[in-house]
Amino acid sequence: PIGTLSALTKYPVVLGLAFTLFLMGVAQRALESTWVLFTEHRFDWTIKDTGISLAVVGLAAAIVQGGLVRRVIPMLGERRALTTGIVISSIAYLLYGLAPAGWMLYVFLVFGALGGIAGPAAQGLMSKAVPPNEQGMLQGGLASVTSITNVLGPLIATNLFGYFISDAAPVKVPGAAFFAGTILLLCALVAARRTFSRVPAIPTSGG
Repeated sequence: PIGTLSALTKYPVVLGLAFTLFLMGVAQRALESTWVLFTEHRFDWTIKDTGISLAVVGLAAAIVQGGLVRRVIPMLGERRALTTGIVISSIAYLLYGLAPAGWMLYVFLVFGALGGIAGPAAQGLMSKAVPPNEQGMLQGGLASVTSITNVLGPLIATNLFGYFISDAAPVKVPGAAFFAGTILLLCALVAARRTFSRVPAIPTSGG
């Protein structure tokens, strides 16, 4: 995995966007690993409640990935789709943590699913920056990035959640992991914008 990651440094666009995807991935894993813990603690959700919420996530993601991505990304262009998706996700994470009632989470989940345009947009930009004979290297590098986020995200998020609902915390913040996810996503937005500014000639399908 480390060797594959080092190969990404050959291309500034790929390296910058890989870091962007890394931050996005850690935030996503943080959400996934604390969702059940948070909703049970904050709203006394049952297994049935969390199951329904995950079904909503799956349905919304299928609609976005299966239909909207192919229309929205060409319309906005990969750059704008990436930044728009990150902004939507960061707002959704903030809303998850601030939600005063459990039913609101269903609305926020549908809104947050629209942020799913960011990942395909980033991968589209990266694919265009790498020669055809190195696409396998790119996919291997992205798989390594995902593997690292699978380790770091849950580790960070569950510890944040555990601490901020404990008596040791200066203030109880059950949504601490979601707020951390918002910060990570805003950092991802900055990383993407910096990449675009340093490499203005990134090819896109729509600008």
